[in-house]
Amino acid sequence: MIATLVLSCLDSPVPEPQTPTSLAAPAVAIAVRSLSKAYPGGINAVRDINLEIAQGEMVAIMGKSGSGKSTLLNLIGSLDKPDSGSVSYHGVDLREVRDLARFRSREIGFVFQLHYLLPHLSLLDNVALPLFGQRDARERAAAALGEVGLAHRVHHVPGKVSGGERQRAAIARAIVNNPRVLLADEPTGNVDSVTEAALLELFQNLRSRHGMTLVVVTHEPSVAARADRIIHIKDGAIDRIEAGKGGREL
Repeated sequence: MIATLVLSCLDSPVPEPQTPTSLAAPAVAIAVRSLSKAYPGGINAVRDINLEIAQGEMVAIMGKSGSGKSTLLNLIGSLDKPDSGSVSYHGVDLREVRDLARFRSREIGFVFQLHYLLPHLSLLDNVALPLFGQRDARERAAAALGEVGLAHRVHHVPGKVSGGERQRAAIARAIVNNPRVLLADEPTGNVDSVTEAALLELFQNLRSRHGMTLVVVTHEPSVAARADRIIHIKDGAIDRIEAGKGGREL
């Protein structure tokens, strides 16, 4: 019987080597279609922008002051409404979302240049604010603070910690709801170069652990270089797109 099986195998044709199939493209996290926004006085802040950002990708948006980069980020984050065009998250068109505040709280985390922490509350209570009314709010806030390296500062108020630690607490508040997308507007604008490097490393760690999509507005080439792609904005439109060094490889 064994001999028969061996002979059968030897007589069988050798299969042709298979050509490896290409890996599936990452899912699109954010799709921007023909997005435009003008302000009174004929100021075209954002002009007909089309952009796709993949899940887990880090994209930096750069441009001179007044170029429209922060307006674009606000439109992407549904903090402002476009005059025309659309923004979609994982296939969900924001124009079809009835409760945008609820959607933002679930899907998007925001980090700004200023930390906007309430000075009379501890870091723990500041980070727990987005979870108001939930039984496990303080537990989840403590976990988020631990994730950004502030487990030893949970009961401190903002005035008793460093600027870098305040910004870390702001990041903890942004991720406490486990969003799939993190939007950051000049998150390192008020810190020194050492703190900047530490914050960038933190962003990359969060991205690696959670697969977050990260969109960062910045003036700093050192920050933009960590991205997978750099979107250059000029006069409200995309001027050019270039490859960054890619945070995953750094």
